[in-house]
Amino acid sequence: MTKMVIGLTGLIGSGKSTVAKLFAERGAQVIDTDAIAHQLTLPNGFALSAIQKEFGNDLVDDGGVLDRRRLREMVFNNDLLHQRLEKLIHPLILAEMRNQLLNNSSACYSMVVVPLLFRAPDYLAITDRNIFVDTEYPELLKRLMQRSGLNQSMVDAILKRQVARNTQLELADDVIINNDGIEALIPQVDRLHAQYLLSGN
Repeated sequence: MTKMVIGLTGLIGSGKSTVAKLFAERGAQVIDTDAIAHQLTLPNGFALSAIQKEFGNDLVDDGGVLDRRRLREMVFNNDLLHQRLEKLIHPLILAEMRNQLLNNSSACYSMVVVPLLFRAPDYLAITDRNIFVDTEYPELLKRLMQRSGLNQSMVDAILKRQVARNTQLELADDVIINNDGIEALIPQVDRLHAQYLLSGN
């Protein structure tokens, strides 16, 4: 029988990686699409030459290292460039994710971390249930200012590009609330983990 696949998403700063780590500790296979994208754009990564061809050779230095910050700045406020980048990288990420799912033999179920899950029909077609990690705006703002040095206008600009919190709350099958640290996360993860184990049997 095919193992259950859970989608995990949330706004920037919501704690998706922390939640995913807790599920991994309980035996889930975790596939992080951001980590795959990073691997694809390392020196000699499959996506690097395509990015150079599309956006310019000067984005990659002599050692084959991509200037990620410059690329982000190029595409952030330019929808056309952002779409071109997505068109290049998305099929490669999806193919690698499918490959990892197929090669999973020991995990009790799989979890795919996708920041913009509810705008990604290719991923939604694979997942059986989807979790939204929910964090109140003041807590998000505090984390992103401390962690990434962003100011409020930068945070608001990023959030504007993401799927609205209320929309994600409506679309999610399960919600994990992450406002109060890891001790408050653990019982929520344990409850859902037990639920997914029962559903997968």
